[in-house]
Amino acid sequence: MTGSLQIKNGKFYAVIRFKDSNNKPKQKWISTGYDVKNNKRKAEQKLQDILFELENPGEEAAQEAEPSVVTDEAYQPEASGNPCGTLLWEYVEKWMKVSRQRDRLEENTYQGYESICNKHIIPYFKSKKTLVEDINPDMLQEFIDYERVNGNNKKGKSELSRTSLKRIKIVLGLVCKEARRDGLITSNPTEFITLPKSVKRDVTYYNEKQLKTLFECIRDEDIYPIIYVTVLYGLRRSEALGLKWDSVDFENKTVTIKHTVVRFSDVIEKDRTKTASSYRTYPLPDEIEQIFLQQREKEKLGRKTYGELYEENDYIFKWDYGRMYNPDFITRKFSKLLKANDLPHIRFHDLRHSCASLLISKGFTLKDIQEWLGHADIETTANIYAHLDQERKNKIMASISF
Repeated sequence: MTGSLQIKNGKFYAVIRFKDSNNKPKQKWISTGYDVKNNKRKAEQKLQDILFELENPGEEAAQEAEPSVVTDEAYQPEASGNPCGTLLWEYVEKWMKVSRQRDRLEENTYQGYESICNKHIIPYFKSKKTLVEDINPDMLQEFIDYERVNGNNKKGKSELSRTSLKRIKIVLGLVCKEARRDGLITSNPTEFITLPKSVKRDVTYYNEKQLKTLFECIRDEDIYPIIYVTVLYGLRRSEALGLKWDSVDFENKTVTIKHTVVRFSDVIEKDRTKTASSYRTYPLPDEIEQIFLQQREKEKLGRKTYGELYEENDYIFKWDYGRMYNPDFITRKFSKLLKANDLPHIRFHDLRHSCASLLISKGFTLKDIQEWLGHADIETTANIYAHLDQERKNKIMASISF
């Protein structure tokens, strides 16, 4: 028999777990009579007293088969209505609400976790009617294996990538950590989940010739400036969209990456970069300076044209009427431009890879690329781009070969 304290309606309850005569797990909620505020120690002592009384019954209590006589009959769990435990899917919903209320997570992180819960975790365990108290490594592994095969709802696809499964595992781990803290489970079973082996994806990119062709084809497009700047600096999409006027120092000829714009269910602006190493400063060449000056003139024209309808903000790349670009729009527009001009398909993020390829072809080292792209460590750079360095290695071999 074990017990823990739980909070309900501002009061402490003792949650007693035991097995009935058929060896089935049971759970009883017993009121301690104490309010939450300033009474935790008293409630803990009351819990110990309840456990002692149940484990050492008097003559009258000994005749009872189960400790139901001490159950607080006025209490019924509001969420599941299940007196024998807490439904996992309901607990996940509660965890999401608590995480938002406590400001534990950044908004974009919360939205990502919320999406995982609503699309994967909640539907699966709701159909199974799984209790938090019953979860174990085998059960969670079965869930991960199911999601791997059936979890992708994109048209023509069903399998989830290892990266997606890893994110699901992370969220499950956080939920289980909370459940352990609440005394519903004694350990975190997610540490035993095995993910499929990662399949290394070949990096796609444009070489220098293809980049020049791209720029020639899209020079008159609205998003040409953001594409050009993205390639030259090797920016992430969030960093390119996050460029503000305070990022540009025209006097000292520098551009500093310090803001980002990301999207999940909403577009989110952040006044900091992905990591500390992502905060970096670049030179401002004349060609990029001219692009920024043209964007400033475009901004002035937009204010004049739209008047009160113009949406004021400090972002450099945006619509004529001032509204910031939606990150998904940039991705879709880029893909359409490639198709319209019969250019090989690459993702918008592959423009960043194209920058790395260009640097390697010019003889720069992986250390140079790490600093230019703002990777946290050189291992990340090597894992992504080491194979692109083969041409330089061939030249080295040719120079020392006998």
